[in-house]
Amino acid sequence: MATNHYFNHYGTNTPDQRLIESIIIESIKVYGIDVNYMPRTLVNEDKLFGDDRSSEFKDSRVVEMYIKNVDGFEGEGTFVSNFGLEVRDQITLTVSRRRFQELNFESGNRDKEPQSGDLIYFPLTDGLFQILDVQSTNTFYQTGSLQTFDLVCELFQYGDEKIDTGIEEIDDIEVQQSFVRTFELASSPAPGTFQVGETVTGGTSAKTGEVAKWDATTRYLYLINMTGVFTVGEILTGATSLATGTYETKQTTDEASETLAQIEAGTTDTATSNKQFESDADSILDFSEGNPFSEGTNY
Repeated sequence: MATNHYFNHYGTNTPDQRLIESIIIESIKVYGIDVNYMPRTLVNEDKLFGDDRSSEFKDSRVVEMYIKNVDGFEGEGTFVSNFGLEVRDQITLTVSRRRFQELNFESGNRDKEPQSGDLIYFPLTDGLFQILDVQSTNTFYQTGSLQTFDLVCELFQYGDEKIDTGIEEIDDIEVQQSFVRTFELASSPAPGTFQVGETVTGGTSAKTGEVAKWDATTRYLYLINMTGVFTVGEILTGATSLATGTYETKQTTDEASETLAQIEAGTTDTATSNKQFESDADSILDFSEGNPFSEGTNY
């Protein structure tokens, strides 16, 4: 016996299909959560490996998604590896195809579907999740068409990417987790008031950095996204505030492992304090050249 011809279940853009899609969208709006979708921009793509360590995230658009996990986060969770403590929580989110396409992204085929590598800001945990896999047929053709995408996401491990979406809660993640260089400005002439987020330029070196924090009491200027090294004694000028100050001393001892969050908390990440390890090891191990089997020479 043939299927019921009164219901065009497998048609294309039929009233039945539009009704099913609208019901799914309404269900996600009722039981879902608003998240921020952030497309990735490749700055210097490695054509061989297809990756880019200097990615940028400059756009953010709100869309509702449904959380498919019912027993908490999935993935490997929290564990200790050879590189220290790692957190690999995963979450699966469902988004309507039509609602995603209504975001009107234009780059990287995003006008049709989400892309791996993009970020999702999850407000419940105030964290970022990176899309690992986009599943377009997870809910197959039981409803006659494909109305949703399932996004398998993992907790994002920040690696000095540039995040500039204009949303304070999201942009603050970059400020807190970027490696910072701390500069002490001279007391005379008195430095101005620098603004967080503005670009500071060295008058002599022409190198730039982004202000993560300005402490007027200690005259410490915390900078991220440095393009080079300032020259001691040069005048630093803020692009927005027009504040100026004379660079006197660099305070950061290990600019490759200290973040603003660690400095404010008074903690350091000993797992990545390579310079500190090297300094301590020099007082224990003797690496000077020598040959114990020689007869008075080192040959």
